[in-house]
Amino acid sequence: MKIVILLLVICSLNLNTEDIGMEQIRASYRVCSTSKENAEQFYDLTKKALRNEAAIYKGYHGAALALKASFSWNPISKLSYFNKGKKMIEHAIKLDPDNVELRMIRVSIQSNVPKVIGYYENIEEDKNFILDNVSTITSSSLKEYIQGFIEYSEVFSKS
Repeated sequence: MKIVILLLVICSLNLNTEDIGMEQIRASYRVCSTSKENAEQFYDLTKKALRNEAAIYKGYHGAALALKASFSWNPISKLSYFNKGKKMIEHAIKLDPDNVELRMIRVSIQSNVPKVIGYYENIEEDKNFILDNVSTITSSSLKEYIQGFIEYSEVFSKS
C-alpha cells in the first residue's frame, strides 16, 4: 500500500511540472534583457529547466543569473549574482566546449558587461568559434537562432 501511495505522489509531481523546451528558453532569452520582468521570467524558466543535466541548461541559467545582476540595485547582490552566473557559464563550456550555443551565450554576456568587470577575455575566441562552426549545426531552428544573433550582435559587425 505504501508503494502505491508513493507512486501516486511521484506521478502527481510529474504532472505538475511542465517540460521546459529549448525553443521556449531561446525565445525568452531573446527578450530577457528588455525589462526586469522579462529577466525574472527568464530566470524562473531556466531555474526550472536545471532539472535537465545538459550543459546548455546550465549555460542559460548562468546567463539568467548574470542578467539578474544587471537589474539588482544592491552592489553585494549584483556581484554575487554575476559571479555565480559567470561560474555556471564557464562550467557549462568546460562540460561541452564544442557547443556553439554555449559560446553564443558567453559572448553575449561578455560583450554586454562593463569592461571594468574584467569578463571579456573570450569574446574574440568565441566569435571566431561561432563563425567557424555555425555551418555545422544540423538543427535548422538552432542555426537560424545563432545566425540571428550574429546579425544582431555588435561583436560580429566589428572588423
